[in-house]
Amino acid sequence: MSAKEQKKESPIVKIYLIILFFLGMGIWLAVQSAPKQKISIDVELDQKIVDVLLANGITQGDIISQYARERQTRAAEWNEFYKKIQLKGVKKAENFETGFRSVARSLKIGLSKTAEASGEVTYKFYAPNRSYSNITFVPSKAKTQAKAKNKERK
Repeated sequence: MSAKEQKKESPIVKIYLIILFFLGMGIWLAVQSAPKQKISIDVELDQKIVDVLLANGITQGDIISQYARERQTRAAEWNEFYKKIQLKGVKKAENFETGFRSVARSLKIGLSKTAEASGEVTYKFYAPNRSYSNITFVPSKAKTQAKAKNKERK
């Protein structure tokens, strides 16, 4: 090969190498995972829920069970909180609804309510594709027994 032929091939090889470089960068960026966004609304929400529960007379002794579960998607990480609370005396789950709605509005998240035939009522705080907190109220044993007796009489 003469020097003229080497100079003619040289720009083509350089362009080819540049294209390969950019393709490699594109593949690397596509495979590289984006940093996960840590969602802090979950902890703030749980604290506000505890405040509502305390304001309505719920104590630690009324909590049957509670736990937190870590969740993550490709783009975010957050905690889901679960609480099961035994209602005593004349307390009803509906007494907490106003406070829960206020908390949901202040944090701009959704709130749903599910009532079971057993008398249990669950409030769920959520955002699209995320559940932040589930609070389940179990009616007092006296109320549950009275409902069972009424069903037997019918």
